[in-house]
Amino acid sequence: MHTLKILTRTVLGSVIAVLLVVGSGGVAAAAPAPAPAPVAPAQAPDVPGPGAVAPIAACMAPGDSIELRAGLGAALGTAIGAITGLPLFFIGAIPFGIIGGVVGAMVGSTTYAQDAWRAPKGC
Repeated sequence: MHTLKILTRTVLGSVIAVLLVVGSGGVAAAAPAPAPAPVAPAQAPDVPGPGAVAPIAACMAPGDSIELRAGLGAALGTAIGAITGLPLFFIGAIPFGIIGGVVGAMVGSTTYAQDAWRAPKGC
């Protein structure tokens, strides 16, 4: 029984460590963004037309959204967590999948927030 407890803690710790390293590795390796040149603030129209977009969405890639990144992160985290939990007699796959999905969604939404913060504000 003691061995199973040690194995569970080791596997859970390694899953969390891998997810944290993978999630923060891209941010740590990224070069700092150069300071944008000052831009005069744009005057927002009184009534937005049919072609008006949100300032952040105009600067990001087409189709990129916080929901998309969080969903992809959750899917990848769930898959990694479920695969990691399989050695614990299939019972471990469920909680590890849930934990991995939550961590993956947090990592995905955080990367979108960081990219939106770094995007030029006057697009």
